[in-house]
Amino acid sequence: MCLPTLTIAEVGKKINLKDDDAIRKWLISKGVTIHKTGKFRFVFEVDVDCEIDKMRVLELKKQYPNDWVELYKSICKDNAVCEMVVRDLGGKIISKPTTKVKLNNKSENELYKKYTK
Repeated sequence: MCLPTLTIAEVGKKINLKDDDAIRKWLISKGVTIHKTGKFRFVFEVDVDCEIDKMRVLELKKQYPNDWVELYKSICKDNAVCEMVVRDLGGKIISKPTTKVKLNNKSENELYKKYTK
């Protein structure tokens, strides 16, 4: 399975630009590599989606500096894009445990406290 690609015109539709030069300038300013096969130019869709999402995520990061990752995860539609954006912006994806632990005695309680801090 290969990663989906976009033509320059398809990128323009995503970012609301029509001029090829303006679209290429946007891609270059965001650091998205434009690949060329013969006369055909394309970019990887995941790279464009990451750059589009970063604009919103930077706002989340300013407004909610402590829990922006969780907020972004809740609104993001693509898990791969989410992980790439979070890594690029210096956050860590933390998965919360899904199992509850029943503690039976004092030593288990102390061990649980030790590892959950």
